Amino acid sequence: MNGIHFYDIFLHRLAKKTIFVAKILFTMRKIVPILILMLAFCSCSQDIRFNNEGVFQGIINNIFWVGGNAKATKDNTKMSIQALTLTEVVRLDFPLPPLNINPLKKDTFITYDLGTSTNRTAFYSITTLDGTNEFKTAIGVGDGQIVVSQYDGLTISGTFRFNAESTDPESDETVNVQSGTFYKVPVY
Repeated sequence: MNGIHFYDIFLHRLAKKTIFVAKILFTMRKIVPILILMLAFCSCSQDIRFNNEGVFQGIINNIFWVGGNAKATKDNTKMSIQALTLTEVVRLDFPLPPLNINPLKKDTFITYDLGTSTNRTAFYSITTLDGTNEFKTAIGVGDGQIVVSQYDGLTISGTFRFNAESTDPESDETVNVQSGTFYKVPVY
């Protein structure tokens, strides 16, 4: 008789556990799809990064060059755009352009010829183990062109090219910069 009683208790407990497991499985059947949807939505995030740095690049003496930390500064009458690397600096100086430049209309672009004025210049310097070599355009010194294709007071874009001569009177070196581009350079 004790065996039957033990068997009944065993079956009763087994039935309770089975019902408990069944309740868990029934509840899980409702929760699992919700958990899967939550996991799907959480894993579908995007890491959006904005590059707010301006672009300033060109070909210097037939070598592609990209300047970092490009920025433009202005005062009441002139604009100066500069970019640099660890050893090189390129700077463009020209009169402050008007705000009515439309990047979609070429006839609104402003062109500045270099080598014809002291307020329209290009400057390049390179520092080596031997020292710093500087090159510049001025009246009758070097030539080139700066074309401003967008200016809204906050950023400036355009193209440039120039041949600049060494500022060292004993040197006849020149530097050739071609296919230069500055794009969305922030103006300070």
